[in-house]
Amino acid sequence: MTHLRFIGRALRCVILTLLPTLSATAQNFDYGQAEALFGEPVTTSATGTPQRASDVAANMTILTAEDIRRSGARNIPDALKMVPGLDVLQEGYNVYDIGIRGYQQPFQPRLLVLVDGRQVFLDDYSRTLWDNVPVNIADIRQIEIVKGASSALFGSNAAGGVINIVTYSPIYDDDNSVRASAGTQQGINGDLTTTDKGDWGGTKFTIGGLRASEFDTWRYPLDSNPPYDPRHLYATNSSAFKLAPNLILNEELTAAYSVGTTGDPTDFGITGSQVTHTSSARIGADWAGPLGAVLFNAYYNHSFADLNEATDGGQPYGLLTNMAVFQLGDSFKVGSSNTLRFGVEYRDKAFQNFGVQAIPQVSKMAEKNYAANGMWLWQTTERLSTTVALRADQQAMRETGTLLPNAYDTLSDFDHTNRAWSGNLTVLYKLTSADSLRFGLGRGIQLPSIMNNGWNIILDYAGTPSDFEGNPLLKPTVVNDANIDWEHQLPSLGAVARVSVYHETNTNIMAPFALNPGYRMIDGYNWPVFIAGNVGSSSGSGGELQLSGRTAAGLRWDVSYSLAEVHDSAGTLALVNYQGSTPKSEGRVSLGKSIGRWDLDLRVFAVGARTMLRSPDGGAIEGPQTTPGYTSVNGQILYHCTSKVSVALAGSNLTDPEQRVSPYPALQRQVYLTLNAGF
Repeated sequence: MTHLRFIGRALRCVILTLLPTLSATAQNFDYGQAEALFGEPVTTSATGTPQRASDVAANMTILTAEDIRRSGARNIPDALKMVPGLDVLQEGYNVYDIGIRGYQQPFQPRLLVLVDGRQVFLDDYSRTLWDNVPVNIADIRQIEIVKGASSALFGSNAAGGVINIVTYSPIYDDDNSVRASAGTQQGINGDLTTTDKGDWGGTKFTIGGLRASEFDTWRYPLDSNPPYDPRHLYATNSSAFKLAPNLILNEELTAAYSVGTTGDPTDFGITGSQVTHTSSARIGADWAGPLGAVLFNAYYNHSFADLNEATDGGQPYGLLTNMAVFQLGDSFKVGSSNTLRFGVEYRDKAFQNFGVQAIPQVSKMAEKNYAANGMWLWQTTERLSTTVALRADQQAMRETGTLLPNAYDTLSDFDHTNRAWSGNLTVLYKLTSADSLRFGLGRGIQLPSIMNNGWNIILDYAGTPSDFEGNPLLKPTVVNDANIDWEHQLPSLGAVARVSVYHETNTNIMAPFALNPGYRMIDGYNWPVFIAGNVGSSSGSGGELQLSGRTAAGLRWDVSYSLAEVHDSAGTLALVNYQGSTPKSEGRVSLGKSIGRWDLDLRVFAVGARTMLRSPDGGAIEGPQTTPGYTSVNGQILYHCTSKVSVALAGSNLTDPEQRVSPYPALQRQVYLTLNAGF
């Protein structure tokens, strides 16, 4: 037995030494094998090299497939509700926004969302449409959540944090499953994933869809009324081909269609209906050779959002965005304690606006982004490691179409360039075998969206024709933060305690169509002009407490509390109101127990008051609307019919038939029955 322990420890040491040299594309890394070896999740996303969750150079929480299944969540935002420091704002049956550490808004622009490393964050408004993400929740291996400025590690728009969704690999995992669900609000949901693999590699196909009726709750007069009923259809294919022992070629194709009623990102604070079509194509390669682990990734994202807001008399207008991304990186070791990564990135974006307005026009903009990044991971000793990352971005915008005649004078030249840099410094020190301390500094960048830079459209808002324009004079938002994280293992209780504290400052905060600099003459009338602007600054402080574990009797439990104290400058408070958008305090309790073939899980959320800008009376002027705090109860009862077949009864907002969680329309109780089967 002693010899076996020695061999096991030696094997772990060897693999730990080799991990940083391995290829790090999400689909080409065997997460299951690494997790089984180390007894904890492993990630490749933070530094581009595989790391154990306890060694990551960022404040990262990893939700495993088991966590997601036991949560009873029917979609990704539902699963994320249990993560301390995240605020999940639900605006409709299938419409969500996710804020991090006190910064919440509809069409959240500060959170970069990736699926297997591909951006699903849309560049029109800078937002994530969670109801359009082409992912089967049963196909998710893990979700990685990074809290804090992370632009240097992940990309320019990771100003406040990152969510990276990692699905099962077509070459390392046997993912063959089908799921069907039906429930309240006439909800019907189904997904199918099938994988074929061999010595040549593997390929995976996923299809899925959802249809339901939107919540039947009271809406403000300016809200889209009646709302669109939610719909979602998607199909994906991903493959990996083993061209040589050290060379893997990847491809991915996706298509998605969604219908929903979303919150408005402007200061008017209304809801509107939207139909969205997205598609993507990706190709990449991983090569482990004499130069280290070389990764190439290229993808093309297409999105078309067809909006039908109540504010323009039911006239539809569309936002077309195409983006091509090329990424090349190289990770390699220098000696036994230094890992280096260098990369370059090029993005080519094209935006076109389609509208039915008083004056027909086509607003076309193009944008080229260039970036270079570097990372140094220095394993100083067995207990001490330091990670330094730097990134430089250049955003070049130009007008390629014709704006409205007589565009507002100061904004007539839309050709301009933004330059910005971001950085991260993290020191991880393992005080003892049970205690680790992580200190981090970050500088994150949120570049102006294409719409904030150059959108131009005429709308009839509340009976008043108005001109809405982007602003080429916008400066990028800069987020600077500092955080300290402490983790303590409690083996006697089978538990882990985590404590995080942070402080951040934000400058040059952007708001779409927030400023009214004057009027312009159109057809003999003076029309008010609303433009995007840098409206002010904001600072935030707070932290998270979490204690989670499992007893010897198999009782699962997780208790957490998060605090977010935000202070906005006068302009930010009046036109964005981050200060009130996220509740100051949120508590979460999760309990679970397996009894024979039964899994019983309960989740309770206690959420503080929330204040957001809304238009309560149907007029053109909005004001801060406050929603009192609330308690929500979710739960799931799951029965394992066989090792591969299960039936689950799950629900949310179980204690109230109708629950108001924000100034947006109230939510209704949801209950759904789900059949899961593997084959």
